[in-house]
Amino acid sequence: MNREELLSEILKELKSYPQVNLIAEGGAKAFNRYDELSDIDLMVDAEDGTIEETVKMFENFMNEIAGISLVYIVTEKKDHQHKFYKLKGTDKFSIVDLFIVERSNPAKELEKHIHGNFVIHYDRYGYMNEQKFDKELFQEKINAFDLKSKNVFGFFQYQIEKEIIRGRYIDALAYYFDLTLKPLIRSLRIKYNPVHYNFELRYLYDEFPVNIVKEIEALLSIRDIDDLKKKHKMAIDIYNREFGKNRL
Repeated sequence: MNREELLSEILKELKSYPQVNLIAEGGAKAFNRYDELSDIDLMVDAEDGTIEETVKMFENFMNEIAGISLVYIVTEKKDHQHKFYKLKGTDKFSIVDLFIVERSNPAKELEKHIHGNFVIHYDRYGYMNEQKFDKELFQEKINAFDLKSKNVFGFFQYQIEKEIIRGRYIDALAYYFDLTLKPLIRSLRIKYNPVHYNFELRYLYDEFPVNIVKEIEALLSIRDIDDLKKKHKMAIDIYNREFGKNRL
């Protein structure tokens, strides 16, 4: 069974459940970058008190049409569940990503400015028409995240230098990833695409300028401790160039 056949069968099944109020596809499809390697990314809303029942029905159906080989549970609560499924009767990239939430739970992750333009297959109550964006509150979150990222970068670069001097490559590399690359990339995200300020390394090829992506590729490619020393300096130079704060 190919992925389009699988998706068609899944949608038909979910639409047959009377407790289901919303069926939407997100992920790659929401950002118009879907290909044959993308997950089947589903967001489902169901009536209160029916989440466990709905997931059980869905899993029984998946076992019937393909067979579930492995499940990764992100969260499993009474009012919402998030699971990834690997199936036996499909190719290894046809992963089903199911996020299902109760009707009364406001955390539906439908915000268009963050999660893109969902493909809506069923919307009983017009959820997508009711989405509101509190721009001021969102900006406050971005500002707080940006301040913390810049403070971490500005304060802790000595940790990498110290471990390089000691010759402790593994320790230096760990600090480099946590205290140099992470805050640098977080700050760059806020500069170039702030709505995804907390998406870490995801979607950089789609959201960053090509030259910045190439630089990040180089920063992530470390041969040895001498190369780490060079890449650490390169990261500091990029930070100072992009943010104009030569604090280091």
